Amino acid sequence: MPTPIIICDDSSLARRQLARALPPGWDVTVTLAANGQEALQAVRAGKGDILFLDLTMPEMDGFAVLEAIRRDDLPTLVIVVSGDIQPESQRRVKQLGAVAFLKKPVDAAELCHVLDEYGVLGVLTGANAMVDAPVAFADWCQEMANVAMGRAASLLARISTTAIQLSIPEVKLLGGREFNGAIAALVEDGGRSFVSQGFIGNGISGETLMVFYDAEMATLAPLLHYPNTDTTGEAEAMMDIASILVGSFLKGLSELLDVKFSVGQPRLVINDDSSHPVVACSQEDERKVLSIRVGYTLGTQNIRCDQLLLITNSSIAPLQDRAQMAVA
Repeated sequence: MPTPIIICDDSSLARRQLARALPPGWDVTVTLAANGQEALQAVRAGKGDILFLDLTMPEMDGFAVLEAIRRDDLPTLVIVVSGDIQPESQRRVKQLGAVAFLKKPVDAAELCHVLDEYGVLGVLTGANAMVDAPVAFADWCQEMANVAMGRAASLLARISTTAIQLSIPEVKLLGGREFNGAIAALVEDGGRSFVSQGFIGNGISGETLMVFYDAEMATLAPLLHYPNTDTTGEAEAMMDIASILVGSFLKGLSELLDVKFSVGQPRLVINDDSSHPVVACSQEDERKVLSIRVGYTLGTQNIRCDQLLLITNSSIAPLQDRAQMAVA
């Protein structure tokens, strides 16, 4: 009899990648869930002896799913597969009852080892059914950003010794007016400061824009254990946090895309500076710019910073080519 399994992830690309990583010949029936609520419904319906669970999802995240499974004593073996690789996240899911944690993108050999370790592979009989639902370009971009964001947050969490909450990446194609309007709205709000940094490599170029909310800056320097808590310390903290997040984000993205990026010098734009925070994409006119926005919330103080990844119009086609190859 086939083993019923559930793959729960808000990304159709991630669901497809995990399904393809299942051991060939594993006799299973696969149920797909796009959020935690759908996964719990499927578990309660007896469709998930094994649940592969993402953490960062809308409606109900993976942590809440694990809490519900433990509270209601639901019969399922949970393997977390996530881009949020912070040590605290891994410790927490084990504490909530997950038997294993695998980082995205999942490695097929590692997945097979975990399944074999828990004795759920049984006898491999033949090719298992593939999940070949179409994957939209925006969904591919979202999943790439999700994995890169998780790696960036993990590094910052280790340095700051604090847990970081992650947002679901927002992917948009913005026309010239939309793009300029969005940037103007950021600049005109005097409660924000920015660190901008350009990047280029293999036909892909753009800029990252770290957005800091000045009302929370007083708690930023102490978070990194800086002795100076005045405006000088705040500026140093912004530059250092931007360096950590942007550097590790772009490194993760370059590995996922198999691209080597050259990165420019960071530029700090404080809230009373009249200069434009964006350089690389500011001359795009009416051509579309690919915007990917991710959010980080640091520690119990809930210090927020957002990261905008702005991809030039000429880079969209090379990215679309890579997306097609990845999902082929």
